[in-house]
Amino acid sequence: MTVPFVQKALHIDLATADHDIEHIGASDGVIGPVDFGWREYKKDRDVFTFGEGKLASSTIPGSRRLVFCAHSDQWEGFYISSMGGAAYKFQHVGVNYVSLRNRAAVPSVLLLNNPTGEEPQVRIEPVENYRGIWAGYDSPEGDRLIGIYALQQALLDAHGDEYDPNRVRIACVGPSAEMTIEGVIGSNTIKKGLMQAVVDWAGRGGLGSRLLRHHNILAIMFGGEWKDAFAPKTKELNHYFIDHYGDRMTKVDQAMTTKYHYDPKLKSGGTFGVNYTNLKDKILTFNYRSTKRTRSERIRQHTDFIVKHYLKQFNEETIVPKNFDHCGEPCSVACKKLFGKYKKDYEPYHALGPQCGVFDQRAAELLNDHADAMGFDAIQIGGTLAWIMECVADNLLDPDKFGFPPADELVFSHFTDDINEFDIVGDSMKNARYAMKVIDAILNDERAAIFRNGIRAAAEGLNSRACFDRAVYLAHGEKGCMVPNQYWVPGMGSPMPLMGKYYVYYGSDFLPPDDLGRKNVERMVHELINDNCGVCRFHRGWSEALMPVIMNDRFGLNIDFKEHHFHLAREINDHQSETSQPWATRRMAEMLEGYLTYVAKPPTSTEDQAKYPQMDPADPIGSAKAFWRAIREGQERTFRLGPDAIAGAMTPKQQKERFAGGE
Repeated sequence: MTVPFVQKALHIDLATADHDIEHIGASDGVIGPVDFGWREYKKDRDVFTFGEGKLASSTIPGSRRLVFCAHSDQWEGFYISSMGGAAYKFQHVGVNYVSLRNRAAVPSVLLLNNPTGEEPQVRIEPVENYRGIWAGYDSPEGDRLIGIYALQQALLDAHGDEYDPNRVRIACVGPSAEMTIEGVIGSNTIKKGLMQAVVDWAGRGGLGSRLLRHHNILAIMFGGEWKDAFAPKTKELNHYFIDHYGDRMTKVDQAMTTKYHYDPKLKSGGTFGVNYTNLKDKILTFNYRSTKRTRSERIRQHTDFIVKHYLKQFNEETIVPKNFDHCGEPCSVACKKLFGKYKKDYEPYHALGPQCGVFDQRAAELLNDHADAMGFDAIQIGGTLAWIMECVADNLLDPDKFGFPPADELVFSHFTDDINEFDIVGDSMKNARYAMKVIDAILNDERAAIFRNGIRAAAEGLNSRACFDRAVYLAHGEKGCMVPNQYWVPGMGSPMPLMGKYYVYYGSDFLPPDDLGRKNVERMVHELINDNCGVCRFHRGWSEALMPVIMNDRFGLNIDFKEHHFHLAREINDHQSETSQPWATRRMAEMLEGYLTYVAKPPTSTEDQAKYPQMDPADPIGSAKAFWRAIREGQERTFRLGPDAIAGAMTPKQQKERFAGGE
């Protein structure tokens, strides 16, 4: 059944609370929240937008991400960050998109509600004593909450009776948004008016800092009674999956999301379980110092520190009892892996785990929970903490000068794969507690203010070449930076216009830099399709090929999704690719050298060997910069050639082969 393609955008002036609704049709070039955010950003760089995919009210699994777009002061450019499941509640506001302009008079909560199902209501309410709430607030169960968790509970207590208790959600920021440029937007699921353990994040890019520091908004509370009269149900959607994959929607989705639910071959599941099982010699630990160690040393560390302890704890405590949940929308994948109130994912529990010398779940839980409560992006703060801890341990930083604990409270002196010289439980806890105190110093001690603008600004400002050379980050603009995602592959260090997400090729197999650049563009285009449709990338096994079919057929459109999103990617690239900066530190060069030596498989043919990069031992940083520039040349060439230069979405057969096994 073809239904009208009608979109509504709610434009709000935060200075006055004045608002109006714009109707957007199929001819306006906007088919999703990224299109909308980019359109508004081109008009006004100071705008902040968020919204849902057009099928958020459907029963398609993974289709209810809430997508935020804004200028990132951390990245110094346009940025996209999405939050799992939040559009399941946002849809009841009755609009597809929201744009925020100007600034609330005082730190406030933006209340969006549609209690009658007719028109959305907009209210801006000051939040008194928000710092006191962050410092501590009691839950109805008597638990003492801090940071993001405390603010959500306080707002739920203050305004919850205005909403249906099953159709409300709060997205808010923590202390890091006020004190740094790296604050996230966090949101717990709410059931029957009660906050649940599952929390999701618009994590990368520092958009929480942008929301508070630029717009004076601490939180957005949303819900309502609007319902989509044209929302397709499972019976109406099954035929798309049957036609393309030979089975019903739920069956196809389960088959292609094995990694994120449970992989019987590995006897584990979720990003934590599958990635840690498969890492083996590609492990990154102790601020990336593992990249300089031999394969046998890294294998031994993976076996003794991870498989026999860190991963074993996870499997026994989370996988065996099946402590699984979803992100707030009905989804059979149940990718959220829990132990009590702690949600376990690979990248946060790695950056705030082995990278910080933490290999025990109890220690990692404390550190991750504290960073989350303070509203930090776990990957970004994890990279910063690991770097600080190495510099303190190696006597390159005087901890007292910055308000950090003394070095003797830290167990981080060197890379070790010897279980006899590292007490996994005790030493992990020492490192975790040290890292928590560093977080508190960055937020509260003026002596540590140099670290509030990110690892790059600090590394460049400390006037210490030894500290600088140990820092790992991607540089963008004058001071912008991003700690790379936690995979030992050059794709995660690429000079793409928007890094920190998965808009790159991150397979561990070696590609010549030019080919890697082309694959990066290809991945950005297809990842943009998912973001613009509001679909979780965990479902990409089928969504990249099938969502365009469903969208075109359902709404009577005739859009070439690959071409549309290629042009969107190229516009973003044209806007900010020139501000990308090459790798500059010794540790970044060491990571590339280690990858080429230990991770990549050198080609065997003479022709291909000529394309294999060689590191100049006399100038490793120069070699790394040359590799970086070669990737960039491949990207820019691909953008110039046009959409035909990249492959389309994988065929159903290719998708089955690649994703059914849990990649």
